[in-house]
Amino acid sequence: MVTFERPELLLLGLLLGWVYWIYARQRPPLVPAAGVWLLQKGGARGRHRRRLDLRLALLLLAGAFTVLALAGPSRPQDRPGELVVVVDASASMAARDAAGKSRMERARERARPWLQAAERAVVVRAGVEVRAWGPASGEALLARAEPWTAGASSAKLEAAIQEGRRLLPGAPVLVVGDADPGIEGVAFLEVAGNEANVGITALTGGFAAVYNAGPTPWQGELTVGGARRSLSVPPGRFATATFERGAARLEVALSGDDALALDQRAFWREGRPRVALELEDEAVARALAVLGAQRTRRAAADARVVAGTPPHEPAALPTLYFATETQGEALVSDVDPTHPLTRGAELQGQRLPVPAPPPGGWRAIVHAADGRGLVYARGGELYLPPAQALAQQPAFIVLLYNWLEPLRAKPAPLRAGERPGFTPAGARSLLSYAETNLPRPRGDRLDGVLDRRSLAPWLALLAALVLVGADRLRRQAVG
Repeated sequence: MVTFERPELLLLGLLLGWVYWIYARQRPPLVPAAGVWLLQKGGARGRHRRRLDLRLALLLLAGAFTVLALAGPSRPQDRPGELVVVVDASASMAARDAAGKSRMERARERARPWLQAAERAVVVRAGVEVRAWGPASGEALLARAEPWTAGASSAKLEAAIQEGRRLLPGAPVLVVGDADPGIEGVAFLEVAGNEANVGITALTGGFAAVYNAGPTPWQGELTVGGARRSLSVPPGRFATATFERGAARLEVALSGDDALALDQRAFWREGRPRVALELEDEAVARALAVLGAQRTRRAAADARVVAGTPPHEPAALPTLYFATETQGEALVSDVDPTHPLTRGAELQGQRLPVPAPPPGGWRAIVHAADGRGLVYARGGELYLPPAQALAQQPAFIVLLYNWLEPLRAKPAPLRAGERPGFTPAGARSLLSYAETNLPRPRGDRLDGVLDRRSLAPWLALLAALVLVGADRLRRQAVG
């Protein structure tokens, strides 16, 4: 397929059409432009029908070749004889479109012509673990079903690329998936779509978070241990649900079907972080209990909750500080969406006390309109406004959950082809915002695997030859 580096220059072709239109008019005006002799000649003929002017046709053809050359046309060269294909096997690749076709099925279809053209190839599946097949012929690797299974909690694309290069040194690398790894020298073949999806992204014994990646609000039911409750989630936002802690294990499910089935159900088994609560506050104690934290003495704790301004030096344990000194109140105007401690915390537009700035290397992750920090983070430490004010905010329990999450027993990651459920050692769930928020189309990037040959020099040569022919016609007419 021919593509153009500067397609906007093709508009210059309109100038050639204008020249022909001027010439073809019954009484063409005399204009100081190239080819004016043609217009004068046409005007002298009056209203009678003109014959084909071969020299004008050659001049216009040369102009067309020149315009095409300036636009920078190129076409792909032959596909490589050796090829490394890295397949994204993460959960989002199991998402299905309205026709019922998964992204992984589209990935196999799009990779087929590339592998069929490769004499030797390696296929690497990138999931929570990396597995490779080959070197072998591309046709033989297409016949295997195992590389083309999706559903993993994450995709280790960089490790998969390194493994493919180790098995087939010097071969170009083509990643097939729905998220571009953005690695220089590595081509990308995209299979992303715009499917709607809602999924469970966090779960403890007393708390669940649901994210809506679709373009419209979602209304449905969240089933918690057999009990149903209504839930509404705005587009591109989170909704949370809290419930009393019951058994040591829990199953949560969302009603309805959408693009991705792997995040419709989640499973949790008891894994309680030990927290030393060094302040007297009923709301904080109740929130920690809902989130499954176990109160303990400081010597046996995994983390601490204290009141006051943090010290200059980082704490030995993950520590949650509630400010005791404030500097008025302010509206939240900016929340850092990339920080894990603010994930799902709906604070925009809320009024909070402004804590005294902490000393040391703290980073403000929530700001007021005047730039003052309202929430700070430093490693595993979190500095919040006073507990009495923050406990009234819907985001309070979300901030506590995000801070506790690294301390609790993690669910076993999903491997490609597995389903969420209980395991002998715990529970296996997706619980991944990155996978529930399905990647959207960005476009292919094939420079690393598909070189293109420029056609501009050949078009320029054709233009020159046509001009030479036009000049010969002029000389013959004069002679």
